[in-house]
Amino acid sequence: MEYVYKIYPAIGIARVGDADDYYIGPETYRGLPINPDGSPFKASDFRDSADKVRRQGARFRVYKETVAGEFIEEVTPGADGVKSIEWTVHLANKKPVWYNFITSLGENGYASNHPWRNSYIKGKTERQKLIIDPGPRTLTGPDQQASFAKGTAKGYPATYPPDDVKPFTIDTIGDMLTDAQGRLIVLGGHGSSGTTHYSPEITDYANNDGWWDDTSDGPVQAKVHLADGQVIDAAGAWVMVAPPKYAPQVANLVTLHDTMYDVAVRDMGFRKDIFHNYEWNFNYKPDFDTEILPILERGNTYPWVVAIPPKPHDFNLAILGDPDAKYDSMRKYYLDKVRAPNQENLIQSPQSGHTMMPYLAGDDCLSEALSSSRYLTFTQTQYFLLEQWADGKFVRGTAPAIHPGRQLTEAVLGNCVGGAFSPGIEMTWICRNTAIYDEPFRLKHKKNVPVPLSLDFNLAAGLEPGDATKFMAVPWQADFNECAAQPLIDKVVFWWPAQRPLWVYADVGEGKWTQVAWAGIDFDQNAPDYLQFADDLTMVTEWKRMGFVIERDKAEGNPRYIEVARTLPRNSDQQMSVITKSNA
Repeated sequence: MEYVYKIYPAIGIARVGDADDYYIGPETYRGLPINPDGSPFKASDFRDSADKVRRQGARFRVYKETVAGEFIEEVTPGADGVKSIEWTVHLANKKPVWYNFITSLGENGYASNHPWRNSYIKGKTERQKLIIDPGPRTLTGPDQQASFAKGTAKGYPATYPPDDVKPFTIDTIGDMLTDAQGRLIVLGGHGSSGTTHYSPEITDYANNDGWWDDTSDGPVQAKVHLADGQVIDAAGAWVMVAPPKYAPQVANLVTLHDTMYDVAVRDMGFRKDIFHNYEWNFNYKPDFDTEILPILERGNTYPWVVAIPPKPHDFNLAILGDPDAKYDSMRKYYLDKVRAPNQENLIQSPQSGHTMMPYLAGDDCLSEALSSSRYLTFTQTQYFLLEQWADGKFVRGTAPAIHPGRQLTEAVLGNCVGGAFSPGIEMTWICRNTAIYDEPFRLKHKKNVPVPLSLDFNLAAGLEPGDATKFMAVPWQADFNECAAQPLIDKVVFWWPAQRPLWVYADVGEGKWTQVAWAGIDFDQNAPDYLQFADDLTMVTEWKRMGFVIERDKAEGNPRYIEVARTLPRNSDQQMSVITKSNA
C-alpha cells in the first residue's frame, strides 16, 4: 500500500512572550497550555520565575496516512522504519512593506491609489531591507535547537531592524527546537516593538511608519528519512506568531477554524454532505454535541470576560439539546437572536426586536457609511447548522471519529479569532481566499522562495515567509489596545473579548471578587476609553504585565473564570458595576 506523510497541525500558532522560557500552546479546544515537562498547567505557569510571560510554542508532528487520508500512525525518529526527520522553518515579518490596512479594502485586490506603509522608502532593494528575514533554519534529530536571532544565519543575507530602534530593539524573531520524541516546537519573538522615530509615537491603530514588531509567520517543512534510504517530503504546515491569548479557555463566537471550515465547505468541496453545487442539504442532521453545543457554550463564557447581561447568553443546554418537538419554539426563540450572514447592519432582530448576537463589531464597522460588515455574523455554515437545529433536525452522539491530525488542526484554530477582521489577531480576511490553500486548512507553500523575499503577493505561486501576517497591525500593540469596544451610532459593541478581555473578575481581598477593567487608565461612563490605555505606547510596554483568565473548578463556585498572573497594579477606580456597563 502507498502511504503519504503530513505535518499536523496544518497551521500552528505560536505567541510572543518576554521570557526565554516557553509552554506549548493548547492542543485541545478551549484547553490550557501544556508544560513541556508534562506537569499540570497552573495559574503561575503563564510566567517564569522572574514574572516574565512565557512564550507559547507551536508543536508539530508528522503523521503517516493512506493516500485516501486514513490515519495510520505518528512517525518519530527511530521508530517503524523511520531513520530521522529533518525539520526546516523560515520565519519572516513583512508588515513594514505591505499596504496600509484599511478595514476590508484589499480583500478583492488593492486599488492603484491604495497607500503603502513606509511609502517614503523608495526602490525595491531599500524596501526589502524593511523586512525582518533571518532566513531558514533546519534541525535533524531529537533535542536540537536553533535561533532566528541576528548573527545566526549561515550564508543567508538576513535583514533585521536597525540596532537603535526604541523602546525595544528587535534582534530575534524566535527559536525552533525538537523535543525528545523528535517533534518540532516553534517559538516566536519576545513581544518587542520599536521605531526609528526620535521620540516614539503611535498615530494609527494599524499603520505606523518607521515601526517594527517581532511577530511573524512562515512555512514548516519536514523530510522523512526512512531506514531503506528513501527521503519523503511531508505535506508542509505553516506557523503564525501572534500576540498572547489572555483567556485560553474562552473561545470566540466565530473561531478561525469556523471561518476556514466555511471556506472549505462552500468553496472547496470539503463536506459535500452539507453543501454541494451551491446547494445546502436540508436533510443533513448536525450532531448537537460537536456542531451545535460548542457555539452555545461560547455564549455562556462571554460574561466572564466582558460585562454583558447573562441573558440571552445563559443557555439551558440540556433542554436545547433535546430534539423533542415540544422544544421547537424555544430553539427558534434563540435562533431569532442569532445574526444571520445577510444581517451585517442589523443590531436588533427584525422579527422580535431583540438585540442579536454576536454583540461584536464586524470587519468594516469603522466606516461611517452603511457598511458591508458593521456587526459580526456567524459564518454561513454555522448559521445553516443552527437553522437545522432550530427545526429539530439534529442528532446526538453520532459524530464519527476524525483523523487525529485533523482534530489537532481544528483544536488549534478553534482557539483563534475568526472575525472581526479589522485586521484581527492571528491573521485577517485573507484566510477567506481559497487561493492561499493547497487543501482545506493547509496553506500553499511557494516553491523556490527568492532571496531576498518578494514585495508582491503571487497567490498562484503560493505563500512566502511573512505573507500570512503582513496585513496585521504594526506594531500589534496599537490594535490590541484600541480594539476593545467600538461606539456605533447609539450602541457600544465589542471586538475580541475572548482573546483580549474587557472586564475580568479579580480578587480584591478577603475572598471577594469584583469585575474590573482588564486594561485602561481612563474612566468615562459615556465612552469606551475606560477599556484601553490612554496611549498605545503604554500597551507596547505593559502588555507583558496584564493578567490571564482561567477557569476555576466548579466546586469553587462563582466567579467561574478569574484573572490570574497579573503584575500591573490596578487603580481602585477601575472597579465598576456590571449593570451600569451592560447598559452602556
